[in-house]
Amino acid sequence: MTNQSEPESNASIVIEYDKIAHNKEAQFLQWQSEIRAGLQQFTGYLKTDLCRPIQGMQEKWYIVVHFDSSAHLGEWLDSDLRHQIIAKGKKNFGSYRYKIQTGFEGWFGNRNDAEASTPAWKQNFAVLFGLYPTVMLETLFFSHFGVLGDWSLAPKMFVNNLISCSLLTWVVMPLTTMLLNFWLKPRQAVAENLGRESPSPSPTNLIGTLLIFIAYGFMIAIFQAIAK
Repeated sequence: MTNQSEPESNASIVIEYDKIAHNKEAQFLQWQSEIRAGLQQFTGYLKTDLCRPIQGMQEKWYIVVHFDSSAHLGEWLDSDLRHQIIAKGKKNFGSYRYKIQTGFEGWFGNRNDAEASTPAWKQNFAVLFGLYPTVMLETLFFSHFGVLGDWSLAPKMFVNNLISCSLLTWVVMPLTTMLLNFWLKPRQAVAENLGRESPSPSPTNLIGTLLIFIAYGFMIAIFQAIAK
């Protein structure tokens, strides 16, 4: 287990491996060293904790990777370097499970699999993509028709949030994730469309992020004009 003096991380993932054969443990530890060497190249990387099996209690290996932000963690998750070295590990040590908590997993269909999960920074941008127009439209509608106009702030905000959350869960986010699937999960999207895995999601990540920010600008301009 590494022991570094950095402050507590704001984003981390837990990678779980089933029992590693004794004759492969040295090779597994060498592979972990290669991963840590690669991590050093990424902005925001803090440390890696390697938790060995405990005899008589649990036989699994746990690797916890810490970054200073979800955005920096996402950059590593999406990188070609990580995909290459993880592919090497899968070949030698089999499959693994991956867990990252952001609070939005239900909307993005994330599984305990690094290749299928959506990075936290993309989830945040996608939620904003759906949340902003939902709240703005709701606010403009209520204002125009005087809905809840004479209510006090606390119950009014409760009803507003209840409606917004319901719309997001059952209408907006399912549509948003379907629309942005090419960007949220580029490798999976290409595999579904072409029957093979994309060699690199990097161009899609760049294009998708650019389109997201253009869409943000459009929405701000439109709502600014309507609200005048």
